[in-house]
Amino acid sequence: MQTPTRTRAFSLIELLIAIGIVGLLISLALPALAKARLVARQTKGLANVRSVGMTFSQYAGQYRTYPFIEPGAPIKGPHGDIPVPAGMIGTQWLNPQSMIITSDPFEMEWMWAGPVSRFVNPEENYPIWVSPGLPQHLPEGDDIEAREQISLRLSNAFIARPELFGENPKDDPKMVAPVKPEDVLSPSNKVMLFDAHVAYYTKRPKIVDSQYDAPAPMVFADGHGDAKNPVSAKESVPNIMREGSNIKLHSTKNGIKGQDY
Repeated sequence: MQTPTRTRAFSLIELLIAIGIVGLLISLALPALAKARLVARQTKGLANVRSVGMTFSQYAGQYRTYPFIEPGAPIKGPHGDIPVPAGMIGTQWLNPQSMIITSDPFEMEWMWAGPVSRFVNPEENYPIWVSPGLPQHLPEGDDIEAREQISLRLSNAFIARPELFGENPKDDPKMVAPVKPEDVLSPSNKVMLFDAHVAYYTKRPKIVDSQYDAPAPMVFADGHGDAKNPVSAKESVPNIMREGSNIKLHSTKNGIKGQDY
């Protein structure tokens, strides 16, 4: 006579308990995973600004100054020089067929990508010019405003003479001038480039004094990178050549002779 076998199955209560435990474990793990993802993206952002900082150093080694667009200088296009009105700046953009001309020389804070694109391949380097979390390929057409295509901002202090940010500044076009590496007085304390988009945050930080109130990847003039809060930088001074501009990291007191942290 065959002995009947008994099968063991989960009861409904046991199944619900198991599901509850799994759900609890997932809820505990998600914040840790989100934090790990944030740290990974911030680390990539730091690597990006360090890499661009190195490119700037190499550029300065060849041209003797950091990337700069001389006001009134013609644009070196693929088919010859293109004139630029006096007092304005222009550059060939990321796409060889496109150009940008503006009357505000401090737009060089993002237009630096123009002259740098003649120094390195923009298609290969574009992924390090944008914040992690944004599209990593060159934009096509006019889908994205040009100034929003570049996340890393060059401090305005690297576009002008330090006197513009000192005592009794003058609203003089001659204040806009290139900067040499040796001109920077405290390179380990002066921010050169920083991520202005910090797109890797799941929830965008609040804006305080025109900056995101959260740690942002930045590279200093000596080449070292760090993630610091722009809002915590030293107080800035008004840039009389740019109405309403008094932004930390951009309008550093004494410019390249000053310190940000």
